[in-house]
Amino acid sequence: MLHTWIDGIPADVVPVDDRGLNYADGVFETLLCRRGRILASQLHESRLALGLSRLAFPNAKVQAKAIFAKAHQLLSGVAHSGVARLTVTRGSGKRGYTPDVDARPRSILVAQGDRVIGNPGVRCGKAETHWADQPQLAGLKLLARTEQVLAARQAAMAGWDDAIMLDVRGQVISSSRGNIFVVTGGQVLTPDLSRCGIAGTRRQILIDFILPSLGFEADVCNLTWEQLMTADAVFITNAVIGIAEVVAIGDTELPKDGVDGLVSRMQESMTQYLCQGLS
Repeated sequence: MLHTWIDGIPADVVPVDDRGLNYADGVFETLLCRRGRILASQLHESRLALGLSRLAFPNAKVQAKAIFAKAHQLLSGVAHSGVARLTVTRGSGKRGYTPDVDARPRSILVAQGDRVIGNPGVRCGKAETHWADQPQLAGLKLLARTEQVLAARQAAMAGWDDAIMLDVRGQVISSSRGNIFVVTGGQVLTPDLSRCGIAGTRRQILIDFILPSLGFEADVCNLTWEQLMTADAVFITNAVIGIAEVVAIGDTELPKDGVDGLVSRMQESMTQYLCQGLS
């Protein structure tokens, strides 16, 4: 069942003068929910606040806290299980790039009862579209996702599940829908996102909690295509799929489940971490 709210009120029509619609002036979070509870909610709220702050929304932290509290209330009220998307725009405004100083942010919450399936092997290709550098906005989940749209379209046309995206220097950054990790020589590597890319919540959980609990420390680095193609294991993370192993890139088949079943152990640990306190 589909539920939609605008500024906390059941609705499904956004005004045509909304700045998110006209200028991609806003941010969003993709949320995984269980019985009305948002998994990893604090990480999502913190990233939302950071995004609003970087876009110079007034009282960003206070706004994010209030918007997230309302989203919790609404999702809990319908005991939502599945995926939800929380979008925050700068609200309505006149024509032109310059926002009104008294603009009122608009929140749009869409909850879909998607059946979140497991994370089977993902087959990828190499995206033709590259991430552009923008250090001031790197790591954030902004509304403007043109590069990922083009990469995802290429993947669909080619029959891939996803596309691996590079930056303008040719370094590996992400897939079209998630963060990338590689396991090689007993090390776990993941791209540096200081210039571009999205810093995912599951990426942060892996770096801060899951990998240390398994005896690993993530090396955040400039990741080359050669390192990707010669890795012992490659996997993608995001809020919906969790951890999904990459089993092929183009015509090249990759090793399954890394070293000593590491990918499977990470998937199990992630599930346990996210479900703490939900029973």
